Formats: sequence, C-alpha cells, structure tokens
Amino acid sequence: MKNKYLTWVEISKTALRKNLASFKKLVGKRVILMPVLKSNAYGHGLVEVARSISSSVSMIGVVSLSEAITLRRNKIKKPIMVLSYFQPDEIAQAIDKKIILPVCSFTMARQISDIASKKRKKAKVHLKIDVGTSRLGVLAESSLKLVKTISKLPGLKIEGVYSHLADSENFDQRFTKLQIEIFNKTVELLRQAGLKIKYCHLACSAAVLINPKTHLDIVRVGIGFYGLWPSSETKKLYKKKNHNFKIDPVLSWHTRLIQKKIVGKNVPVGYGCAYRTKRKTIVGVIPVGYWDGYDRKLSNIGEVLFHNKKKKVIGRVCMNMTMIDITNVPQAKIGEIVTLIGRQGGTSVSADDIALKTNTINYEVVTRINPQIPRLIK
Repeated sequence: MKNKYLTWVEISKTALRKNLASFKKLVGKRVILMPVLKSNAYGHGLVEVARSISSSVSMIGVVSLSEAITLRRNKIKKPIMVLSYFQPDEIAQAIDKKIILPVCSFTMARQISDIASKKRKKAKVHLKIDVGTSRLGVLAESSLKLVKTISKLPGLKIEGVYSHLADSENFDQRFTKLQIEIFNKTVELLRQAGLKIKYCHLACSAAVLINPKTHLDIVRVGIGFYGLWPSSETKKLYKKKNHNFKIDPVLSWHTRLIQKKIVGKNVPVGYGCAYRTKRKTIVGVIPVGYWDGYDRKLSNIGEVLFHNKKKKVIGRVCMNMTMIDITNVPQAKIGEIVTLIGRQGGTSVSADDIALKTNTINYEVVTRINPQIPRLIK
C-alpha cells in the first residue's frame, strides 16, 4: 500500500496551479485573482489548498472568520477576506491578524469599530451590497445611507465594495446584466458621495468566464479554480468564444476493497433487500458511506472504478460501507484501490457524473466529502 489510509482524497498541486494560471491569463495582470477557499476549499482541504497556492496569489477569500483564523494559525500570511459572516467574539482576533471583514449593516460596522478603536487600530472592511440575490448584504437603495453613517465610525477603513450574482451560470443573461448595472450605478453614487473605493468586485467563476464587464478590480474564482465548470450552460457559452481555455479537476477520491464474497443468484444485498443478485455474484465491500459524503441516492445506480473499469454500486449505500459488483474481477485482492471520483486507466467518474445521478450540482458533491477524510497533496 502506498499510504496507510483506507479512504483518502488526493489534491493535484499541478492542477491547482494550472487552473490559477488559466484564470490569470483570462483576466489579465491588472485584475486581482482571489481564489475562494470557503467550505473547506469546496471540500478540497482548506489548509492544504492554501499552502499549495499562497505563493502564487495576492488575496484569498473564505466564508467565515473561523476559516480565516485557521489559515493564519497555519502561517498563511497573504491578505484574507471573509466574504460572508463572523461572530462578534472573533473580531478582536480578526483585527490582530489583519483579516478583511465584510460589512452589510450598521450593527456589524459598529461592532468592528468599537473593538478596533479600543485597540487603536484600523480594520479594513468591504461593504457587501445586495443587488438582487436577496441574500447577505445591504440593499442597493440603502447603501448610500449606510455608508454615510458608518463613514463616521472610528477604526474603520472602507477599502472595497462588492456583491454577488444570482444567475450568472445560465444561458439567459438578462438578470445578470441587470445586477451588473445596479452594482455599477450604486458604486458610482458612493464615489460621488466621497467614498474612496480601492477595490470593487462582483465576479464569480461563471461571470469571469462569460461576462468580462464583471472583472473590475478583483475576481473571486471558486468552483472553476478547482477544475469544475459552474454549469453545463457556462461551459457551452464560453466554449463558443474560446476553445483554448482549459481547467483540470483537482480532486480525486479513493478507498480500498475491504472484503469480497461470492453469493448465489437472487440473494439480497444491503438494507431493505433493495437489491437482489441476478446471477452468481462477487460482492465487494468498500469502507465508504453517506457519513463520508458518498450520497445515499447512489444506491443501486452509482458507479466506481476498480481495475480500470466501472463497477456498479449494488444495494443501499450504508452509513459507513457500500457494496459493489466485482464479479468480472475474480482476482481482486483485499486492499486494492477503488476510485470514487477520478480516473483509473482510461476510465473516469467525475463529480459531474455523480451530480447527474443524484440530481444535484458538482459543488455539492465535492463539498460534502467529510472533512475528516485525509487530503493528500500530490
């Protein structure tokens, strides 16, 4: 065995850096590329990914202050921005560790201001504007009033203004164009009111690819950074413009065969007797289940890779185990590698393949891989 683990995730440092280079080339040298490492780096491993790319980026985005503090504790020194939320009792650490914070209400601004003032320090913040996603952020029409109020608070440095797009992945770009227009008009109003804005940012991966007008000062690249397309529509829209752009999946997920047994025809497999063998069958058992993030909806329809071929999941995916049909591999040995996401030989199972089978999106497939599973950088 090449490693000691029964189940593990491999992260390709080469693919990470290649994807970064592809996006940097796309947006140009003037625009800052901010890889988003939220939610355990989309399931890829927060600290592991940050260590792999920190020398190649100018800024990192995370979802929470706890993620940002974790990176600082692991000696990631690049500017880090919290894109979503924070707990008030973490603000002091954020200021000490020079973490950029979001502001979308007077309460948030005052909490930061009070602590920064006591420390006699300046906290860098970015104003989050809601331009139609109806999620976190101050409504665009209320942003000017908020800025006038919080500009008077001590200890704050309003460095940037940002927002998020709701429908940038789809063929119909009308709502995205409307959001871009609202954002640009709001920023202009804030500037006319005297706010000095160093950074404006709006673009996610999909917008970076198909809406150059969203590039602005910073682009936030999430799913695309990990080598996954935001949607099939995004891929089709972009491929019409540029056939040379390429991103490679960063993550592969592996486990090992822990048991094999021969059973007869019409023998039930797993909970609920949800599957019965159609013939004499070699059943393989792997130590992965829905606790690990392997979706229960893959019961009887999932496919894994073993001996360079696709093998069907039979029976219900259990909490900690799954059964597969390895009848055509009678020579199978305990401990051999089974691939859940990735390639063996010329055959592959992708996050998109699993998403299609489980009626979800590739984002969910990778982010739900249990964070306790080791992430190995290759």
